[in-house]
Amino acid sequence: MAIDGLSESLVGKKVSVQTNNGATFEGVIYAFDQKQSCLTLFDIGSQSNKARQSFKMFNTSYVTKVTPLDSGSESHLSEYFRKGELPKINTEKIEERARAAREKREGAMGVDVTIEAQDVFDAIERTLKCTWDGQTIVILDVVELRPPYRLDDLKARDDSNNTRSTNTLEHVKKILRDREHRMKQ
Repeated sequence: MAIDGLSESLVGKKVSVQTNNGATFEGVIYAFDQKQSCLTLFDIGSQSNKARQSFKMFNTSYVTKVTPLDSGSESHLSEYFRKGELPKINTEKIEERARAAREKREGAMGVDVTIEAQDVFDAIERTLKCTWDGQTIVILDVVELRPPYRLDDLKARDDSNNTRSTNTLEHVKKILRDREHRMKQ
């Protein structure tokens, strides 16, 4: 499907892109691939804030109109990129995010636990923060679930009957009942 105003000749030009839901984006066309139905727009942000620069990718089937914002024939990409270079990427920030995700994933993996135990942990962790203490699942530091991970194996960590423990116990019971119900089906 042809889109009003979109052609390969616009690569490097400042444009306004309108989507079928009415949203409008402005930037420089970085790439356009008609066969893949892909348009990449370099969002230049404010000139004073280089950290706000980003790319937006569009499936062209959702683009309704592309309007050039200037009439010049020169490419604006050279204003933002040296030849053959992409913008600088903060690798420290990416590595920190990867490390944090890895630590979170490793903390969610039980050691020497059954597949069923890990499934129970994963089901609870979707809504409540929990950790492993050996083979015991500790939920919000107030409730624990011991093997074989049934309703009868659930108890408050301390003997106090506070609201947080009670609410957490009820929530975990509901999760376990729902899980049992799904397993029977």
